[in-house]
Amino acid sequence: MASERWVIPGIVRDGVAVPEQNMSLPEGIPVEIHIRQADLPPGIESELDQWDKASAEAWAMIDEWEVESQ
Repeated sequence: MASERWVIPGIVRDGVAVPEQNMSLPEGIPVEIHIRQADLPPGIESELDQWDKASAEAWAMIDEWEVESQ
């Protein structure tokens, strides 16, 4: 069975992805939300970069702790 792909444009309001048009989707249907990098305002892009850096630093600390505890 081939799966059909729909593109539903939307916007985030109060942390929730909201479709731009009123569409009825089946309850419980799995969805994926893709954010295009070009669509991000510079402030948001900078914040995401900081989160990536913090995540990388946290994983480095975990790796170091694992090596030390062996």
